[in-house]
Amino acid sequence: MDISFINPGILLIIPIILAVIIYTAIKLNRINKRKLKPILIVRSIIAILLILALSGLHIKMSLDSISTVFLVDLSESVSGNQEKFKSFIKESIKDKSPNDKVGIVTFGKKGEVEYPLFKEMKNIEFLTTPGEDFTNIEKGLKLSQALFSDDTNKRIVLLTDGIENIGNSIKEADTMKGNNIDFKVYKVKNNIYEDVQINNIVLPENIHENQKFDVVVEIYSNVKTEGDISLYSDRQLVSQEEVVIEKGKNRFLFKDKGDRSGFKGYKAIVTAKKDTITENNSYSSYVNIKGKPNVLIIDGKSGGARELSKILLSKDINITDIKDKEAPTSITELTKYKSIVLSDVSLENVNEEFINLLKIYVRDYGGGLVVTGGENSYGLGGYYKTPLEEILPVNMEMKIKGQVPSLGLMLIVDKSGSMSSDNKLELAKEAAIKSAQARKPKDQIGVVAFDGSPKIVIKPSKDQNLNDIKKNISTISSDGGTSIIPALKTGYALLKKIDTKQKHIILLTDGQGEDRGYSKLMDSIISDNITLSTVAVGDGADGRLLEGLAKMGRGRYYFVDDYSSLPEIFTKESFLASKSYINNRTFSPIINYPHKLITGFNQGLPYLDGYISTSEKDRGEIILKSDKGEPILATWQYGLGKTVAWTSDIKGRWTKDYLNSDMGIDFFTKLIEWTLPTLSDENITLKSVNKGDKIEIVAKNPKLKKQYKTTASILTPDNKKMEIDLKVEKPGEYRGEVPIDRRGNYIIKVNQFENGNKINNINDGIAINYPKEYDFSNISSRLDLLLNKTEGKLISSPEEVFEDDFNRTYGMKDLTNGLLILALLLFILDIAIRRLDFNFKVLNIAREKKEEEKRYDTHSRVKQKKKNKRKEEDVKEEDDKKLNTSRLLKAKRKDKK
Repeated sequence: MDISFINPGILLIIPIILAVIIYTAIKLNRINKRKLKPILIVRSIIAILLILALSGLHIKMSLDSISTVFLVDLSESVSGNQEKFKSFIKESIKDKSPNDKVGIVTFGKKGEVEYPLFKEMKNIEFLTTPGEDFTNIEKGLKLSQALFSDDTNKRIVLLTDGIENIGNSIKEADTMKGNNIDFKVYKVKNNIYEDVQINNIVLPENIHENQKFDVVVEIYSNVKTEGDISLYSDRQLVSQEEVVIEKGKNRFLFKDKGDRSGFKGYKAIVTAKKDTITENNSYSSYVNIKGKPNVLIIDGKSGGARELSKILLSKDINITDIKDKEAPTSITELTKYKSIVLSDVSLENVNEEFINLLKIYVRDYGGGLVVTGGENSYGLGGYYKTPLEEILPVNMEMKIKGQVPSLGLMLIVDKSGSMSSDNKLELAKEAAIKSAQARKPKDQIGVVAFDGSPKIVIKPSKDQNLNDIKKNISTISSDGGTSIIPALKTGYALLKKIDTKQKHIILLTDGQGEDRGYSKLMDSIISDNITLSTVAVGDGADGRLLEGLAKMGRGRYYFVDDYSSLPEIFTKESFLASKSYINNRTFSPIINYPHKLITGFNQGLPYLDGYISTSEKDRGEIILKSDKGEPILATWQYGLGKTVAWTSDIKGRWTKDYLNSDMGIDFFTKLIEWTLPTLSDENITLKSVNKGDKIEIVAKNPKLKKQYKTTASILTPDNKKMEIDLKVEKPGEYRGEVPIDRRGNYIIKVNQFENGNKINNINDGIAINYPKEYDFSNISSRLDLLLNKTEGKLISSPEEVFEDDFNRTYGMKDLTNGLLILALLLFILDIAIRRLDFNFKVLNIAREKKEEEKRYDTHSRVKQKKKNKRKEEDVKEEDDKKLNTSRLLKAKRKDKK
């Protein structure tokens, strides 16, 4: 029997500990001397046991039990085999010994423990999600080995098709063999049939504007077939061809031209007659074209951006002009542009995703933003408390004392049963809350909810708590029919009583109310200077009635089929109701801060005829102010980008003196040019490479000899941001990696810094296409080599798993737990010896009796010995007397003779 210690040096302290125990025990007078000896013995044994436990005592012994881990492939290529795997495991474990343990590990992109090692396994289900887009046998083998303990024989049964597209399972072969792991493989067929796939779109690394270049579509097929290839660029069809696809690798050439600078996306789609899998039939890629800057102008419904488009085109700047409803909803589309202009845009007409991405575009990718005014912009456009307000250098609410009249706002909201569908009521409640958030300090808000009858949810008052308002609005629930007139009367009565300069009602419904009986009520509302706007939600609403009520009430009518725009409509109405945000008057702007944007006005600033009221932000640069002290032109740096707020328009309604002068035209050009990135990307190149489960980022600046701090900012397909530092690989080359969590477009920006100042930047995009599981062009199976190196076995039936062919081994049994338990029991005995005195009384009586018996036996033996000695002496004396008598008789006889 072999014994080993993990920390044998600890054994050297045994004599020292024993000496300390003995010395301490002797010095403690309070210990009963009768208890001293057993206490010393017990404590010495405890100390020895603890030291042996600390030293890691192991005993080598034969291992009888077997632990078996079923390593199950859950990747996409074997997706139809899960039930087969379950059945295989269930049948296998019927043959295991009672003392054997079994467990299950699943793997795809990563490994996960489905069932730890237990002696029993019931109800086998695969509930883990290790990532079906990849097959990584290496990670599965690593995790399986981690489950084994040293006191058991080890077996891994791999259930897979053998296709490994990330990782390298051969790396685990030597470890498995060194740990005497019995390795068996149950191999199934994969889901590969006749297939055609696009492997890549090859684009030149450096393309300049107006340059013609080749686009190569690489296709792999395991069968010869006919098909069509379509190539798209930014959603526009570039070319479509009928082709013959040969078995193996194919390359098809297309031509295109760099019509504008910035990111340009390509997508190729193949359709083939002989093809069973469609997931790998499309492929996307990107190229960054260098040239003149691109500017995106998003025009609101007033159509005020036409003049600006003409100006910029004359200044050799590429322009893309779209309507607000066409605003991009992906970061890859936004990063094609160096700057974006919002011309009198209301957020009710813009997708919310665009506004969220706009923040990322400016802050993280250095894009520019210019926002111009109009009656649909700023506070009237629903910018209040949105990401757009955060980006801009001005606040939406007015903060100049005495300038804003107080507003009484009454929200009359339909809560009938039909409002429960399509989340309409929840969005209406959110809209009511937004209106409450937009109220100014002197404003009062009320809410009436109605179905067949009205219900007062909030009474307007001077001191209203926003949290209470939110709480009360949240209690509104849908039920009943639709009756508008009683609700309108209730809201009017509440609003009539309050003391505010302006009063406004917003009526929202999705149904049909009374078709008559409104005239007298509307006359009363108008006579009390109360205005009314209406919102028709969906096709079920009586649009004709609601539009007529809004016209009678000197308000606005809205038809909404995209219910998500309700909050923006309510917010806009809250601002419009006061009528104080629109300033229609002629004045000369006042220079508040000298800036290069206004250096061209040698003869003074032209007059403006109006603007939209906003207020200053602490860090914003207010360059021009109105005669009321409100911002007209403001700028600031937001993250890596720059933003400009121009609160007048660019249509000419308020800015005709600007558009009719060369200085004014030059001024608007400068607004745009100021937001364009100024750093050059000529000194740095960037390449992003798909490595399967990660993206490798390589930045190079061979012209620069110094090393710079280099970082990469990555925006994932779900718009999450990651930041990494790129490490110096060699002079002028920087590398880093980021994991691939999902398919889609990854936008990468690399920045270089010197002494904290940014000196270089460059953008790149990479599209992560179909999963590796659908890439059949580079299938690699290492199973044969893995089986050979591990001396494993390929099996075909469940009965072979627990066949008695195991090469049983010896293992080292860790005795630490046993030693600690024994030490604990002896510690309890030590306490008993010291506390339970009666045990020693019994022992003492027995000992004294034994000693008494011993003394008695000794005394008896001495007494008997003395008695025997006296007898011997008496006998001897008697013999001597007889001898002497005999001698005397003999002497007398002799004398007589």
